[in-house]
Amino acid sequence: MQITEFKKIGNTNRYKMFIDGDFFAVILDEDIVLNSLKLNKEYSQESLNSIVFNAQNKVALNVGLNLVSKFSKTEKQLKNYLKEKGFAFQAINYAVQKLKEYNYINDEAYAHNYYLTKKNRKGKKAIAYELKNKGVAEETIQNLLNQDLESEEEVIEKLAKKFIKNKPNDPKLKEKLFRHLAG
Repeated sequence: MQITEFKKIGNTNRYKMFIDGDFFAVILDEDIVLNSLKLNKEYSQESLNSIVFNAQNKVALNVGLNLVSKFSKTEKQLKNYLKEKGFAFQAINYAVQKLKEYNYINDEAYAHNYYLTKKNRKGKKAIAYELKNKGVAEETIQNLLNQDLESEEEVIEKLAKKFIKNKPNDPKLKEKLFRHLAG
C-alpha cells in the first residue's frame, strides 16, 4: 500500500490521506510528521490502520474541542455532531470522554445555564421538554426544576404583565393571554 496524496482540508491542520489513489482517512499534520509518513512509500495495512486509529481519535477530539469552544453543548449534541462529520464510534467516544475529563462537557452545568436564560420566557414544562431533547438526563432536569426558588405564580404574573404591556384592552386580549401562558 502506497500513500499517493495528502490533501489539506481548508485552513485547518487536517489532511485527507489517499492510499493507492483512493481516500483512506483524515489525519492531522502532527501525525504525518510523528509517523514520518511519505508519499510513494510502501506501508503495511496494519501500520496504517494503527496510525489512522490514533489519528482519528485526535481529529475527533480536535473537532469536538473546536465546537465546544464556540458553543456550549450537551454530550448527546456533541456525539450527534461528530457522527454527522463521519467519525467512527470509538473516535467519538474517545473525544467525548476527554472533553468530559477536561470539563468542557457538563450536562448539569449546561442545563442550569439554559434554564437561567429561558426561565423568564418559557414555562418549566417547555424548558424540561427542550432539555430532554438535547440529551439531558431526566433526573438532572427534575433536580434543576425543583430547586428553583421563584414560585410559579410569580413567574406567571411577570409573563402576564410583560404580555399585556402596551397592548390595547380589547375583548380578545384575555383569550390571547391565556393561550400565551398555556404555551
